[in-house]
Amino acid sequence: MANLKITTALLTVLLLLSSCSHNSETGTLFSHADAIMEEYPDSALRLLDLPPEEIEELSDKECARYALLLARATDKCKLSLFDCDSLLNVALRNYDDDEKEKAVALLYKGRLAVEIEKKEEAISYFQEGLTIIQNFPKALKIKKLLLSSLGNIYFDAGYYDESIGMYKALYQCCTTELDKSMALNNISTYYCIIDEEDSTLMIQRKALNYAIASGDSLQIAMSKHNLSLEFDGFDELDSALYYAQSALRILPQKENHGIYYSNLGNILLKTGRNKDSALYYLTEALEDIPIEGKISCLKSLYNLEKENRDYETANIYLEEHSAIIDSLYCIEQSSEMQQLIYEYNTKMRVQEEQFKGKRIIQYTTAGFIIVCLLIILIYQNRINRKKRLQLQYEQSLEQTQNKLSALETTIENNQLMITLLQQKQSDLKQEHENKKQQIEEREHAIACLKKEKQQLIDWLFAQSSIYKRVITLSEQTATNKKQMKALTTTEQEQLKKTVFGIYKSYISFLHNEYPKLTENDQLLLCLQETSLDPLSIAICFGYTDTHPLNQKKYRLKERMSEEKSKM
Repeated sequence: MANLKITTALLTVLLLLSSCSHNSETGTLFSHADAIMEEYPDSALRLLDLPPEEIEELSDKECARYALLLARATDKCKLSLFDCDSLLNVALRNYDDDEKEKAVALLYKGRLAVEIEKKEEAISYFQEGLTIIQNFPKALKIKKLLLSSLGNIYFDAGYYDESIGMYKALYQCCTTELDKSMALNNISTYYCIIDEEDSTLMIQRKALNYAIASGDSLQIAMSKHNLSLEFDGFDELDSALYYAQSALRILPQKENHGIYYSNLGNILLKTGRNKDSALYYLTEALEDIPIEGKISCLKSLYNLEKENRDYETANIYLEEHSAIIDSLYCIEQSSEMQQLIYEYNTKMRVQEEQFKGKRIIQYTTAGFIIVCLLIILIYQNRINRKKRLQLQYEQSLEQTQNKLSALETTIENNQLMITLLQQKQSDLKQEHENKKQQIEEREHAIACLKKEKQQLIDWLFAQSSIYKRVITLSEQTATNKKQMKALTTTEQEQLKKTVFGIYKSYISFLHNEYPKLTENDQLLLCLQETSLDPLSIAICFGYTDTHPLNQKKYRLKERMSEEKSKM
């Protein structure tokens, strides 16, 4: 009985130690993800990509913190928040109204609601988040995000008076020149909507000055682009052209140039000074511009090519324009008002076509009557003189009727051909969709196989003795770095052989892509693919801290970039 009690006590102690170790590892992972979130959100997102079974093992408090970190990383990477929905609900249940974390959870719930087009829910979340964050004067960053999101949703819904209140409150929270420039851009857009030219231009110039003071070239380009749009809206084309060209010059090369090219091309087209340049910029804009701006761009190109009498090219642009409009209509049938507007426009177009058809019939009938009258007059004038001409006229009339019959037959054949071609086009479109679906399914299967392969490789590496040695060394708790131990030269060679044997396919890929990489470079890249943290990787190279490893990573990145550029 005494032995049973001792065994039970030992098992209890071991379970408590295991639980504490798990909690410590989870907290370290979350802290590391939070630390690199601002500079490397994609890396943070990869760290937070936990399997479902590990998420289920988290406590409610850990799950709530995980939800906020995952939503933050996902939002910073500009990905859909849909997968974070259930986790954010856990966070809302675990945080109280006197905790700023609940305001963060409400922020991302609101952005998710905007994403799935539930604007009423989004407004409710943002308003509740603002109410909570008022009790935390130092949490300006969260407050700015809530104000900006709520102002934007008010503006998009047409509640301009409510939106300007949010934008002005946002400006009061700004402490840097960059943030002030962004806020003033929104305020300027409001005054442009209500057609107050002086206020619009004054505030937008102020936003430009703040952008210049911040030194952010992208923000400077955006502010100049907005100035160009506003001058264009107020029919001041010379100023609009100047700022459009200036914005394009200062825009960083890596950024999307589509909307800037489109704006400059449209302004040049309006001024009529250089249609060749307008054609160039509008054509370039088609490569990068979003689909909403592509509609206007295609319409401008259609008008420009029509003026140049290149009707074939103009017709291509018009067909693309119509296809995009039809696609957007099918996708964005979101409200009864939009459906009514579309039906009204369709009816008006049908009526216009019917009116045109009636006019053509009237003109044709009138012309036919006039021709018949002329024929009759000529016939009556000559009937008494030459019967032979009467016979010739009857033959000519018969030939004309034959030609009309032949033309009618040709028209029927052409209509039949059009119907067949339309059916063939529909069949080809369906075949294309089927092939596209097959490609997507195969790509998904390949991605799943790659992920499974990587998991198997990582597991195989984790079973090696040298991996366990690295993990043991990474758990050292010495206060003096000089007392900490790293892998010896022999152990490093053992590690290299083990890694090169397990990751030989990845090594082959690196050798083909970057032939000048050394074995140590290849080893570092392989270790980065494992679950080892930076300190553990540093220990693998004989370091006791991550500083030399970071320098090694930086030099490796530069060499890889140079090889890639040379290729």
